[in-house]
Amino acid sequence: MSPWLPNRIMQSTVLAGLAACALVLWLVLGQPWLGVTLQAAEDGIKITAVDPQGPARAVNVPSPLLAIGTGNSGQSLSLKSGDLIEEPDMIDAYDQTRDFMERQSSLAAILKGPQVVLQLSSGNAVGLTPESRPLRDLPAAFWVQIITGLGSLLIGGWVLAVRPADIAARLLALAGVMIMISAFAAAIYSSRELAIDGGLFRALSALNHIGALGFGMAMIMLFLSYPKKLAPSSWLWGIALVTAAWLAADILRLVPSQTIGSQLPTLLYMLTIVVLIAVQWFINRRDPRARGVLRWIGLSVLVGAGAFVLLVIAPILAESRPIMQQGYAFGFFLVIYAGLALGVSRYRLFDLDEWAFRIMFYAAGIAALMAIDAVLLFVLHFQRDVSLSIALLSVAFIYLPLRDMLWRRLVERRQVENHELFRSIVDISFAKSPSERSERWRDLLRRLFDPLVMKAADEPVDAVSMRNDGLDLMLPVTADTPALVLRYAWQGRRLFSTAHLQLAQELVRLMRYTDENRTAYERGSVEERRRIARDLHDDVGARLLSGLYKTEIGDTRRVLREALADIRTIVGGLSAGPLPLGRIIATLRHETGERLAAAGVELNWPLAISDESQDLLHYQAYRGLISAHREAISNIIRHAQARKADIRIDYAEGHVYNIITDDGIGFDPVAAENDQRGSGLRGMNRRLADLDGSLSIQRLTPGMSITITIPLQPLDATAGRRETTEFTA
Repeated sequence: MSPWLPNRIMQSTVLAGLAACALVLWLVLGQPWLGVTLQAAEDGIKITAVDPQGPARAVNVPSPLLAIGTGNSGQSLSLKSGDLIEEPDMIDAYDQTRDFMERQSSLAAILKGPQVVLQLSSGNAVGLTPESRPLRDLPAAFWVQIITGLGSLLIGGWVLAVRPADIAARLLALAGVMIMISAFAAAIYSSRELAIDGGLFRALSALNHIGALGFGMAMIMLFLSYPKKLAPSSWLWGIALVTAAWLAADILRLVPSQTIGSQLPTLLYMLTIVVLIAVQWFINRRDPRARGVLRWIGLSVLVGAGAFVLLVIAPILAESRPIMQQGYAFGFFLVIYAGLALGVSRYRLFDLDEWAFRIMFYAAGIAALMAIDAVLLFVLHFQRDVSLSIALLSVAFIYLPLRDMLWRRLVERRQVENHELFRSIVDISFAKSPSERSERWRDLLRRLFDPLVMKAADEPVDAVSMRNDGLDLMLPVTADTPALVLRYAWQGRRLFSTAHLQLAQELVRLMRYTDENRTAYERGSVEERRRIARDLHDDVGARLLSGLYKTEIGDTRRVLREALADIRTIVGGLSAGPLPLGRIIATLRHETGERLAAAGVELNWPLAISDESQDLLHYQAYRGLISAHREAISNIIRHAQARKADIRIDYAEGHVYNIITDDGIGFDPVAAENDQRGSGLRGMNRRLADLDGSLSIQRLTPGMSITITIPLQPLDATAGRRETTEFTA
C-alpha cells in the first residue's frame, strides 16, 4: 500500500502536530513559576503585577526586583534588564549571547530550588516557594505561535494529501514543518517568566534558526519549481547544502556575529523569494492560471513576509528594538503559509483579482495611515492626538477616493452599463431572425468579457459554470445559440471570477425570461390571427357566400348588412379593450330592433338591471355573445315564420344569460344539430364552448326558446379599461 494515501497523510500530520503541542506544553508548564509579571527598566527589572493565586501574591506592586537567590543565605544573583530579552537574536556578538545563556542557566538553577528569595530593595526580601506554571498564565503571544505552527503543519498536510505526487505540495509541506519548528521553539523561550536552562535555551534558539532558514529554503525551492520549472533538480540540492552550511556556521558560531549568522540570511532569503516571484510572473505572463497562482502566493509573501521583515528583522539589523513582539509577528507566517497553500492547491484562483486588490488596498491604507502619523509625530512634532486625526482625515479624503478610482479602472472592467445591458437583452430577444439573435448574443458576450476564444461547447452544458480554475466560462443554449465556451477573459489577461459567473447567470436568466415573454407574445399574436381568420371565415365569409345565391335584392342587402356588422365587430375588437355589459346590450337592442322590424317581426325587449351594468367583458366574451345572438335572430328571420320575439339579458353568479323566445313554427333541435346542410347551431356551440359557455334550446308550443350562457369574467375597471370604439350594425 502506498504511504501517500490522503487519509494516512492527514492522520500522520494531525498526530505529529498534537505530539509536538504536548511536548511544548510539557516543557513550558514544567518551568518553576513565581506568579510575577516582570518588565525591563533602565536600572534593572521591576515587578509590575502579581498573580492573585500565585506564590508572589503578597508582594506589593510595582516593586523593583534587584536580585533573586536561594534560602538560608545561599546563592544570589543580581538581575539586569537584559535578562528579559525575548529573542536572543537581538544580541549581535556571540560572546554576549554566551554570557546571556550562562546567566539564564544560573537563574534557572536558583528558580529550581525549594525556595526563592526576591530581593526587592535594600533590606526588603521575600521568600517564595515556586510552583508549577498553570496553563492560564501562558501569554497571548505563546498561543499565537502555537496556532501559527500547528496551523502551518495542518495546512501543509492538507495540500500534500490533495496533491501527494506534486513536488510543489511536498515543498509546501516541508515549509509548514519548518514554520512549526521555528514557532514552537520560540514559543517556549519567549514565554518564560524569567529564565530557563541555558542549554535548553540555546537548543531552542538553534531550532528557531533552523525553522526560519528552512522555511526560506523551501520557498526558494518552491518558486524554482512552481508554477514553471526554472532550474534543474540539482539546484534544489545545492540550495539545501548552502542552507545547511549557513546554519552550521551560525550554530557553531563560525561567523563574525549573530546578525550575519541568522538575521542576514533570513533577509536575503526573503529578497530571493520576491525576485523568484517576479521571474515566475514574467515567464508566465501569458498563462492566466499561473498568474492567478502567483497572485495568491506573491500577495501572501509580500504582505506577510514584508511585514515580518519590516517590523522585526529590519530593526534588529539597524541595531534597534523590533517594532512588534516576535511572538505576535509569527502570525504573519501563518498568513504567508495560508496564501501559499491556496496558491499551490489552486483554490478559487478565479476570485483572486478582486481579493488581491482589496487586500492591497487595505494594506496600503494602513501603511499610509501609519506613515502620515509617523511623519507628523517625529518630523513635524505634532501632538499624538492631532497627528492621528490629521492622518485619518488624509486617508479618508485622499486615499479612499483614489482607491475607488483605481478599483473601477483596474478591477471593474464591465464595458456595458446596466441600462445598456437591459436594452441589449431586449434587442437580442426581439431580433428579426434566429441568426441575428445569435450574432447579437455573441456580440454582447464579447463586449462584457472580451474572450480570446469563443466557440461551441463539445459537450452539453446545463447551466452557467466555470472550468479549469476560471480559465473557461461555460454557457448553456441561449438566444438561438448553441452552448458556448468562453476562454481567456480580456484577451487572456485575467481569469473569470465569481462576479463574472454571477453576471453570466443573470444574463442567461434575463434572456430566458425575455424569450418566454417573446414566445408568449408571438403565441398570442398567432392565436389572434387565427381567431380573426376564423371569425372572417365563419361569419363574414359564410354570410357573403350565402348572399351570392340570393335572388331578391332585399335578401342580398340584409346579408350584406349582417356581414358589415360582423366586420365592424371584428375590427372594433382589434382596437377596443374590454367593454361594459350595458353598452353591449344597448347596441344589440338597436341592431336587433332594426333587423326584426325589416322582417316584420315584433320585438319585445324590456329594460332590465343588466342594461346599466358596468361589468367589463373582454373581446372574446362579447364577440361570442354578439355572434350567437345574431345567429339566433337570423334563424328567427329566415326559418321561424314568427310574428313576435321576446328577448331578455340577465347576469348572475358571474355569467351572462341571453334568453331569446319566438312564437314561430319551431324545429327539432336534435335534427337541426345533425343536419349536415347547415352549420349555424354547430358553429354557435363550438364558439360558446371555447368560452366555457353553453347553448340551451327548448321547443315551445308554439315557437322555440334559446338560452345563450357566457361567463362574465369581469376585469379591473381601472387597469383593464382603455379607449374603446363603438361597434354598430
